[in-house]
Amino acid sequence: MVCGTELTYQTLAVDKRCDYCGETFPTAVFCPDGHYVCEECHGAGYYSFLEKTVFSTTSKNPMEIAEVLLKGEMLPSLGGEHHAIVTAALLTAAKNYGQIVLKNNDLQTVIKQDIQEGIRRMKQIPSCTCAYHGACGAGLGVGAFFSILYKATCAQDTERTLAMRAANAALSAIANNGGPGCCKQSVRTAILVGVELLKEFCHVKLPISHTRCFHMGDTTHGCKGSYCQFSR
Repeated sequence: MVCGTELTYQTLAVDKRCDYCGETFPTAVFCPDGHYVCEECHGAGYYSFLEKTVFSTTSKNPMEIAEVLLKGEMLPSLGGEHHAIVTAALLTAAKNYGQIVLKNNDLQTVIKQDIQEGIRRMKQIPSCTCAYHGACGAGLGVGAFFSILYKATCAQDTERTLAMRAANAALSAIANNGGPGCCKQSVRTAILVGVELLKEFCHVKLPISHTRCFHMGDTTHGCKGSYCQFSR
């Protein structure tokens, strides 16, 4: 974001000063010339676009919603901003769908505050968690969606378990993609899993579209090309 050079990925964090805000943070990802952009500055401006988009759409198709969000001009090619796209797209589609009968037979209707809470939670998950924590934030976004839908807390049994099972299913699907991390591929994969689980858990069948990726080559990790299911 500072000079366009490919980033350096290390296994151990070092302290770096953000070129935008001037604050110092420990990081394992930075430019070989020393440039560094913190998480807050990395996504500055994008979340306003995300919220404006999801609060104005009437679509019940989470992939359609996500594709609009992925086209946001202020969205970096890689980064933690993608995590919120998954949760926001699924919650927005569920909100527009209407009342949902949960697995425990409770009735739930997603509201604007639920979407705001989902975005808040996902903003807490930093970039590169796929490698550094062993859990892609896009996959965790599916867990957050079901956590909010079921109003799960760590003191509960069924609701907490369903949220973790949802995250586990999404993470497994993303891991099975293989190759270097591609945030766009992970977002789309996670949403497909979320839609299938919503159908399994709640008998809600959301419409889903399959759009060919428009970010071919737009990643410093190298595009998987024909090895990616969304390239076709």
